[in-house]
This record gives sequence, structure tokens and C-alpha cells, in this order.
Amino acid sequence: MEKLKPCPFCGGKALFCIKENRTTNCGVGFVFEVECEACRMKLPGRYVVDFNLQSESGEIDILNDRRQAAIEAWNRRAD
Repeated sequence: MEKLKPCPFCGGKALFCIKENRTTNCGVGFVFEVECEACRMKLPGRYVVDFNLQSESGEIDILNDRRQAAIEAWNRRAD
């Protein structure tokens, strides 16, 4: 997976910031934004990642993973 580039405004470190936890009996999910640690500039949208634990095998089943879309959106911004 690609890494987040530094902030195009201040050069600060970009982070995945969890805004909401969507844990249920069946799985775990997070709603997150990409935000600059220094100046707090962020992407306008929110993204999600959802997964669950398969009861028979114990494998992690990824249901929805928008991390790469968030990385691409952040990295596409003008320097």
C-alpha cells in the first residue's frame, strides 16, 4: 500500500484520524479522515474500513477498505 505524502500546505505529517468506531457483534469498523498533524488541514470526505473475524477459521475478512482511496485522494493534491 502506498504511503501518505507530507501535507502540501505545510509539509507536516499526514495521519489517518479515526472519527467513529463502528464495532458490532459481527465485526469492527472505523470511519476515518486523512489530516495533517501540524496544520490540521484535511480531506473533505470521510472513509471507512470494516472487517470481521470468521468464526470457523479465525481469519480476518475485510468487508470494506477505503484506505487506498484516501491515500490516493490525499497524494493527488497539489504541492
